[in-house]
Amino acid sequence: MPKIKLKLKGRPGWSIECSAMSIKNLGKTFDIHCGGIDLIFPHHQNEIAQSEGWTGKKFVNYWLHNEWLLVNGQKMSKSLGNFYTLRDILAKGYPAIAVRYLLLSTHYRQQLNFTFEGIDAAKASINRLNELILKLQHFLGNTKERLKIVTNEVKGTRIAFEQAMDDDLNVSEALAAVFELAKQINTWIDDEETVGKKSALEVLDFLKEADTVFGVMNFSRKERLPSDITKLIEERARLRKEKKFAEADKIRADLLRKGIQIDDTPEGVKWKKA
Repeated sequence: MPKIKLKLKGRPGWSIECSAMSIKNLGKTFDIHCGGIDLIFPHHQNEIAQSEGWTGKKFVNYWLHNEWLLVNGQKMSKSLGNFYTLRDILAKGYPAIAVRYLLLSTHYRQQLNFTFEGIDAAKASINRLNELILKLQHFLGNTKERLKIVTNEVKGTRIAFEQAMDDDLNVSEALAAVFELAKQINTWIDDEETVGKKSALEVLDFLKEADTVFGVMNFSRKERLPSDITKLIEERARLRKEKKFAEADKIRADLLRKGIQIDDTPEGVKWKKA
């Protein structure tokens, strides 16, 4: 019989491509494989069968399958007009960091309902964390040192944070633990029960540690007062030095109406947002 030469053009199927790339770059067994729930069958099952059938070894140690993304309670689709890319969202003026926070706020195995109101809430949550960071950065303490109490609060929060992350990467629970700590620290500061410089630094260190997971906080922002407010604070300091306390108190009241609270401490004049 004559020999028949076939010239076929093509490429490997989707599943075998993933097996080939994974094994080439990560080895016959690797730790984490991600994907959507729609890929569990048949794609990921095919990957397991062909990879383990060839190598005789366990293919993946942990599978992380994320749920569907909803938009205003419906599945995202162009036909419904609720299909957004990240580029679309950024073009509307929303910061990327708020989108990141929103995606973190729901466990990856649960459906996330995307709304623009949700992004606004995410922005507000990030702002609350960053406002606390600013308070702690400016806060030097004056009369009371709550180091032991704050240390216990931070220790308890770290335990809750780590337990949440160990529970199938429950980032939403980890966020809740951080906000509970922020609420307590804000209460102490707002009640003028100072946490002390060492305690403030301890809280900041923990927030930086937590943010290695979240990636949403800003530790480099330095808040500056408007020049007219700065001049009033300087004028008040001059009046106090000249023992003109009534006039100084009037400026202090004016500043408070403008939202700036002035505290006279052994280390000097300190300000914070009222």
